[in-house]
Amino acid sequence: MTKRNKRVKHEFTDTLKAILWAIFFAIIIRTFLIEPFHIPSDSMIPNLLVGDHLFVSKTSYGYSRQSFPFSLPLVKNRIFETEPEAGDVIVFKKIKGHPDNYIKRLIGKPGDKIQMKGGLLYINDVPVKREFIEKFYIINLPYSLRKADSLTINTTNNQVLTVIDTKKLYLNGRLLNNNQYTIAYKPGKNFQGEAIELNKYKQTLPNGKSFDIIEISDNELADNTPEYIVPENHYFMMGDNRDMSEDSRFLDEVGYIHKRDLIGKAKIIFFSHNNSVRLYEFWKYFSPIRYDRILKKIK
Repeated sequence: MTKRNKRVKHEFTDTLKAILWAIFFAIIIRTFLIEPFHIPSDSMIPNLLVGDHLFVSKTSYGYSRQSFPFSLPLVKNRIFETEPEAGDVIVFKKIKGHPDNYIKRLIGKPGDKIQMKGGLLYINDVPVKREFIEKFYIINLPYSLRKADSLTINTTNNQVLTVIDTKKLYLNGRLLNNNQYTIAYKPGKNFQGEAIELNKYKQTLPNGKSFDIIEISDNELADNTPEYIVPENHYFMMGDNRDMSEDSRFLDEVGYIHKRDLIGKAKIIFFSHNNSVRLYEFWKYFSPIRYDRILKKIK
């Protein structure tokens, strides 16, 4: 073997080692420290928007089989366990064996009684404090309208919403601020767009934790429920978008979440975009970025 061939072989070996070490450390960090997660649905609006990318702390509640790649059964229940607090935003496995991760807010701990009555949340027979803030609008648009300079949509309550270059929104001629709406783009040839009008509230749990929620009304599908008693070693999860969230209120679909299925606590938004750019449109990547949400702490 010539010196040149030996040098090439040595360089290839060093490069391969560097790649393997990088993969090893990435797996260690993802397993034991932090894991990225992206928001794919509307269920946590207004606090988490479609297109938000988060860091999830793996150290917050200890480790279970769900902490490991492919949910390897290396831990029976949890080790180095720390009890989550009501109000924490948590990533978890929906049900045993389900491949997807879910993100919701912890509302009930073991032994708690949870019920919805007329849109109001009751914990242990006491109504949870809820204060109206303002109206909120979810605007879903097809990709075909992402370049529109101006468009007008009627809201679900027959208000007139005008979108100017997806940057400024006017409701009946009044300019909305960034905290009053979110825009997301979705595929679909026959989808013409929609503007959903909701009520935004500040909700305060019994432990003092406060956060914003939104509701279409107090008479939707899961606004009146039976009483749930959270079993031992389980938690009751709900989305902040109360009328558009598949959560523990639906026992056949999600139900109570076992503590071994907790993955981690959502901590911070490290990147956010409105989905108006497709993966191959790399030259447009900067335009849809929500710069005001980058490094935003999750409440």
